[in-house]
Amino acid sequence: MKHIILMIMIMTVASYSVEEQNIKPTLNNKIKQVIQILKNPSLTMKQKENKSIKILDPIFSYQTMAKISLGKKWKTLSKEEKIAFTRAFEHKMKHSYIDKLKLYKNQKVITETPRKVKQNRITLTTKIIGNNETYKIINSFFKNKRTNQWYIYDIKLAGVSIIQTYRKQFAAFLKTKSFRQLLKSL
Repeated sequence: MKHIILMIMIMTVASYSVEEQNIKPTLNNKIKQVIQILKNPSLTMKQKENKSIKILDPIFSYQTMAKISLGKKWKTLSKEEKIAFTRAFEHKMKHSYIDKLKLYKNQKVITETPRKVKQNRITLTTKIIGNNETYKIINSFFKNKRTNQWYIYDIKLAGVSIIQTYRKQFAAFLKTKSFRQLLKSL
């Protein structure tokens, strides 16, 4: 259940990059839009998936997420390998989200006030309230220096970073296998 809610929150933020003062209202608005889509009985599951991703996708910096998840190995990759890995990682993130959408069960979402942890970093905590449990999710945003907009680069659930988890998994994988094998596994 935690993974279901996590993936909904990972993708439930906005249809564009966000200015700092708009992070919370944008998050709330996009959550409402996705919930409306999920509750619409006239849509097929595939339509719900596609519409949800279209709303949510552009606020995520998949390249930053891919880079952090790969750690030091990122610097050794060619430009083409970085592009291929970013695409594969993005696909993995979206596929995981799509699987979780199918399990949505009317949870309530409360968004707290954003907290600026550094000049170029903000966290936004959301609470997902289910029938039996409440889950705390921390969305980590960074400010893109070129655009001055904010993008999600990580999500923490129960204090566990999704990107750091991937980083550990990828590092362990690469100790015994090649980068090409990792790319194929995604």
